[in-house]
Amino acid sequence: MDAAKLPPEVFAEILYRLTAKDLLRCRLVNKQWLSLIDDRSFIDKHLRYITGLAGAEYHNIVILRSNQKLHSMEMEPPYRVRELQPPPMRSDSEIKLVGSCNGLLCLLSSSEDFIVWNPSTNDHARLPIVPFGKTSITIDGITAIRSVHFAIFGFGYDSFTEDYKVVVIEPVLKQQYQDIWLYSLQRNSWRRTGDDQHQVFLHRPSRMGVYVSNTLHWVMIRNSDSNDTQVILALDLRSEDYKEVPLPLCLDNRFGMDVTVLGGCLGMVVNSPHNKVSDVWVMREYGSRESWLKLFSVPYQTADVFPFQTGFEDLYYLHRSYPAGQLLVEGANKKFHWLDAKSRSLRTFKISPPTLKEYFSGESEPFIAEVCAGSLVRVDACGGTQSVAMAAAATT
Repeated sequence: MDAAKLPPEVFAEILYRLTAKDLLRCRLVNKQWLSLIDDRSFIDKHLRYITGLAGAEYHNIVILRSNQKLHSMEMEPPYRVRELQPPPMRSDSEIKLVGSCNGLLCLLSSSEDFIVWNPSTNDHARLPIVPFGKTSITIDGITAIRSVHFAIFGFGYDSFTEDYKVVVIEPVLKQQYQDIWLYSLQRNSWRRTGDDQHQVFLHRPSRMGVYVSNTLHWVMIRNSDSNDTQVILALDLRSEDYKEVPLPLCLDNRFGMDVTVLGGCLGMVVNSPHNKVSDVWVMREYGSRESWLKLFSVPYQTADVFPFQTGFEDLYYLHRSYPAGQLLVEGANKKFHWLDAKSRSLRTFKISPPTLKEYFSGESEPFIAEVCAGSLVRVDACGGTQSVAMAAAATT
């Protein structure tokens, strides 16, 4: 049937199931398709689909190698890899991956230059410098450098105000509190939150904040006791308040953990070295301690992908995963695996072309990775030429 003869609502139902790459090409067909695909309601519906029912074919693994080069790798065969060219920054000598949300990436350069960028459309916004003020601070006779590069990061979406926000938690303690700086894309400005009465948390070596239920999450250490207790710290992007996420009562203090997104819910992996087992948990009802469900356990001696290392340095990370029961795992050898939650079997990525295998092997330079959806979401700050950027992206 001719597409022009289809009812508009039927045609839209077909289109929003396409990948962002295909939709960018479709924009070039005619003005009708361009108008439909650029419509805010269509972009929102496409985003809900790719972050909900859709699977790995709508997502890529964004890989940052040696804090310099960005690549994107497909999550389904043939696992093609392509180099990404982020917008120019004030300094290109080093890049940090701050976070990923709804198809947008937040990056930080060595000159403390933040950008929010959609790698599918090339639409982007450059953020102001964090207004730390003094470059150093002296506490108890010890001088500490105030630099955003030593901070804790997060990037997420406040669905109530429809605003993207960047979070920077300073690692320097001042009178038993830590400053939290928050950037609003709508206001295009930074501001310090709180009233200097934050309960003290010390960060542990971990990844960027994990975004679930309008909230960013980090695994941190509570400094109010002598046990170095690990907690999940949650910052609500609407209220801009933070709190601890309640953990299952059965957990003691002899474990290490990592947080992730499992089927749209908050998930975690609990490493129990005294039990020689790693447990995968999911919080079915956000905020409810009773809703934690242990999905499965993997004994140390029976799975190559587990266990996690004891202490705070995890050997393996669980990345954002999907309702189909396939968990994306990044191994200590810097290879990626699908772990089937039912059979507990592993399927390792076979990267194509073969010349890139060395790039992602554990013998090459180190890298970090984050899952990014392929979306058409716009970056609505600082002006810009949205349609030109999307048209250019369609030809790449």
